Amino acid sequence: MGIQLNYSVAIYCRLSVDDGTNLESMSIASQKTMLTEYVKKQGWKLSDIYVDDGYSGVNFERPDFQRMIHDIELGRVNLVIVKDLSRLGRNYIMCGQYTEIYFPEKNVRFIALNDGIDTLYSNNDIAPFKNILNDMYAKDISVKVRSSLHAKARKGEFLAPYAPYGYMKSPEDKHILIINEEVEPNIKRMFELSASGISTKKIAKIMEKDGVLTPLDYRNSKKNSVNDAFQKKYTWDGAVVRWILRNPVYAGHNIQCKKRVQSYRTKKIVPNKREDWIIVENTHKGIISQELFNEVQKALDGRLRFVKRTGEPHIFSKLFYCAECGRSMLHHDRTNHPKYYSCGKYRADGIKACTSHHITYDNLCNIVLEDIHKHVKLIEEDEGHAIQQILSIKCTSEKKQLAKAKKELKQAKNRLEEMDIRIKKVYEDNLSGKIPDELFAVFISDYTNEKQTMTESVFSLENEINTLQENRTDVSRFIKLLKSYADITTLDREILTALIDKITISEDKSQQGKKNKEQTITIYYKFVGAV
Repeated sequence: MGIQLNYSVAIYCRLSVDDGTNLESMSIASQKTMLTEYVKKQGWKLSDIYVDDGYSGVNFERPDFQRMIHDIELGRVNLVIVKDLSRLGRNYIMCGQYTEIYFPEKNVRFIALNDGIDTLYSNNDIAPFKNILNDMYAKDISVKVRSSLHAKARKGEFLAPYAPYGYMKSPEDKHILIINEEVEPNIKRMFELSASGISTKKIAKIMEKDGVLTPLDYRNSKKNSVNDAFQKKYTWDGAVVRWILRNPVYAGHNIQCKKRVQSYRTKKIVPNKREDWIIVENTHKGIISQELFNEVQKALDGRLRFVKRTGEPHIFSKLFYCAECGRSMLHHDRTNHPKYYSCGKYRADGIKACTSHHITYDNLCNIVLEDIHKHVKLIEEDEGHAIQQILSIKCTSEKKQLAKAKKELKQAKNRLEEMDIRIKKVYEDNLSGKIPDELFAVFISDYTNEKQTMTESVFSLENEINTLQENRTDVSRFIKLLKSYADITTLDREILTALIDKITISEDKSQQGKKNKEQTITIYYKFVGAV
């Protein structure tokens, strides 16, 4: 490209929050002043000033940058000037594409004033390295922002731009959720309907029939619109209901970082692995109880079986399982034959897969009812003794779990201390010249990643230990629940789902081949398990 005087100059300015804290010296006004004065001093013609304020340097789909490219294509610009290369962008691949290929092909001169880059001359070997450094800066900022957000998420702060349906952000602190009393009853109703065996599709129809606004319609109805009146656009769908019923936020817990930015360059959003989700319990007041939430999850995890005549779910559906193979026990209701249950795997694959575990409906009801009455009687006779008896049974297995968790926690904390010592040593060795910068970067990356993993492990183990140490509270809740059903004479689904997590049936394998094998029914109660 030869020297010419009749340049038509495009001044390009850019600024974003990724550019650090010293924004005054890099402000749009500062860039405009410096570059305009330089153009005047050179005696060039200023074609236009292009400004992208608040746009990241890793993305080149910026409005004014694209307007400048359009003007280059029309021949209106033959010189582009920026304050430094980082104003052009922080993606070294795209920066190189423009400075090394696009601008020369369009016969456009490019100047990065503070970096001393001018494509009119050949002494621009430093430009690719500066582009790489700018790119590394953008990557570093991206990592720091992500780390900061993860730290906030681990503290239980709510980070999403909108509160989930049923909640709103606290006026005092936008990172705390408070219940939206206007729609709270809708959430409670959906969970109660699901727990009673109603499908998500049917719940959606109920919501629609009753004129309840969908979450999107409700949010839109609350927006202040001067020109347009609110108009309902959406209908309830089973998938929306399922999303609500699956969300632990309604039991008072925050689950965040379910998605992530795939790359700081593309900004594409992709799902995170489940183990990378950040879960913090009891961050806000729940709309429904943990017990109701758990019951609904159980209902959603599998299909409930329904009585054809009434359309209601069988009372033991999703509660009764074969202890040997883990499959649900199937309900059979034939004309002129007692209702009974048999193993689902045996039914599907025969005796090689499992055995029948045959039991009549009436026998099962009697066994469960008698067991409930037995525990009620123990509580009525001596509640203190009943608590100690349940605790002793419960703690037999949980003592081992607690000891194991405490041992793993101690190991994790020791490893964390070791990581801190190693990181400090690596820094010292790098400063003294014992470790080169390249190897230092590798060590720090590995140690930092391991430290983050161990920190999350410590957090998880501490939660597990706290849960295991709350046995007495759980037993008290079980006894309080059991007292509320002290006078029952018959069973229904509401009673079973309130009191029981699951029921299993097993049989003595040494009696295989006998017609009347001895079978064992094990009942796992809410809060306490098998007692």
